[in-house]
Amino acid sequence: MFQKLITRKNLITISLAVFYSMILLFVGACLDAKSGVISSKNPIAGLGRAFGFKPIDAGTSAFLFLVLVDFYILLMICAICYERRYAIVNGIKTFAPKMIGVYVGTFFACAVLSIGFGFLLQKPWSAENIGLTFSFLGQSLVIATLLYVLLFIAIGSVVMLVVNFIFVDKPYRFFDSDKAPVLADEIEADLDVKSSFDVKSDGEGENQTGGAGGKGGNGGNGGGEGGSGDMVVKDTENLADREKVFPELSRIDVEYEGFVKEKLEKTDTPTLDALCEGFRNYLAKEEKLYFDIDVIRFFISGFAASHFQILEGLSGTGKSSLPRYFAKYVNGSVLFMPVQATWRDKTNLVGFFNEFSKTYSETEFLSSLYRANYNPDMINIFVLDEMNISRVEYYFADLLSVLEYPVAEWKLKVMQLPFGFVPPIKLEEGYVRIPENSYFVGTANKDDSTFTITDKVYDRAITMDFTENNKPFEVEAQTPTINLSHSTLRSLYTKALSDPELLLTDTDRTRLNKVLAYAYEAFDVAIGNRILNQIENIVPVFVAAGGKKETAIDLMISKKLISKLEGRFEDHIKDSLEGLVSLLEKTYGHGVMKRSVRTASFIIKNL
Repeated sequence: MFQKLITRKNLITISLAVFYSMILLFVGACLDAKSGVISSKNPIAGLGRAFGFKPIDAGTSAFLFLVLVDFYILLMICAICYERRYAIVNGIKTFAPKMIGVYVGTFFACAVLSIGFGFLLQKPWSAENIGLTFSFLGQSLVIATLLYVLLFIAIGSVVMLVVNFIFVDKPYRFFDSDKAPVLADEIEADLDVKSSFDVKSDGEGENQTGGAGGKGGNGGNGGGEGGSGDMVVKDTENLADREKVFPELSRIDVEYEGFVKEKLEKTDTPTLDALCEGFRNYLAKEEKLYFDIDVIRFFISGFAASHFQILEGLSGTGKSSLPRYFAKYVNGSVLFMPVQATWRDKTNLVGFFNEFSKTYSETEFLSSLYRANYNPDMINIFVLDEMNISRVEYYFADLLSVLEYPVAEWKLKVMQLPFGFVPPIKLEEGYVRIPENSYFVGTANKDDSTFTITDKVYDRAITMDFTENNKPFEVEAQTPTINLSHSTLRSLYTKALSDPELLLTDTDRTRLNKVLAYAYEAFDVAIGNRILNQIENIVPVFVAAGGKKETAIDLMISKKLISKLEGRFEDHIKDSLEGLVSLLEKTYGHGVMKRSVRTASFIIKNL
């Protein structure tokens, strides 16, 4: 924190104050008629006589009074610089009424202390002696200020001449770049300006490198997996305050005054079973949307296994409505983002630094994620509608990777901060943190206008199919919304995961391993530890929500194993799938693994 309070501007201000204090002491020594240190015929004393000032024999006590005033002037400047920077770092307006009060208080405190201690040094305490002391102080301040201004103008003129002569061929920038006129002969030079920010170009950059995945496309966008292709430029010398660079994030800081809301004021504590039933009835009665209870259970319990879910299937089956209305039902927050076909990298989510305006183009996603850091107990859902209309591996790659880390390391790189720039409070070292109360839901259609979602994405998400419209049903009871905090939801998950009766047993694991071993032998498809951990987490929560273990395992096998076989046309696939169906019915019982059998039968039918 202390390093953030030291800036070049503050050091320059303090240096100028030190220069003034030295001039003040020098002038005082020159004006003291009988000090014996400097001749009474010196030019400063002559300037005083020209102003009509009477020569004063200051003596030791008066000169010490001047030293005290000089010291407290310097102390006041340092204190105000610190206070102003402290306000900036903590998201407080520097000229807010309370800060003005702090500055004024500092001024009066220094004035009272200097005068108070100065009086104690005066001997004798007579009206004449006190009057001479203040006359000496006044004369010194007037002449010192005049000399300071003249020297500042003279030295400043020389420095300005030298600096402008050295940089005569560089573009002139004094005003904010979005307000200052740009001359034609400056445009070419401005294009060479570089910055340590990540910047997205507008219209060029076809030959830019796109990162790990391949070459950049139009506008500097990365064309390969995991590559953002951000254009990096170099100049950050003339950046404005964070309120101009990050106006929305700074506004959020002011809104919350830099303080995190740790807990919601009012929270309901339903059971997982009651939560699922209540949400399903709410959808039916209030929104006229009808879902099978197992779909609701799987959706809610899915967040116990992964913060990322994919809802895919037929259009009009409620894929987009389910997360939207869940946030409404629990009084959480939801951001709905229609994915565009032009999305190629993370800048479409978190924005980019605009080199010409010297501001950051903030997105709704960035500001909503930033706001979520101030409300860690509110459930936040981010919906990526039609997420596969562009390649998910391009724009969502960073999030896919980050969500695999421990929660403490969930953060996205927004930009590389230049030295000395103080960012918004929650933008730590150029990263925005992804709080644990954030959940991501992507909806996906399967048609000619969309891209195939790869196994890399599927493996990291909990996936559900919406293949049929459910029949309407009547709800008689009242279905009010509830106040469900994130901490309460996580406590429900934790309670289910710590109940031995709900966890997978050795028998459950043996049966599952038998199916997985067959799949590996027949199709060369292996299930990694990530998916096994997801099964271990989702099953007990699904059961606590009122479902059955076999139903949860059925859903996971269908989406994590059998769906991987779509698009394979080897000769043995059909016979092996029929063998898998037989194994499922033999292991779990006839009619138990309905979704897995249906998925396998669909693939067999298309072979």
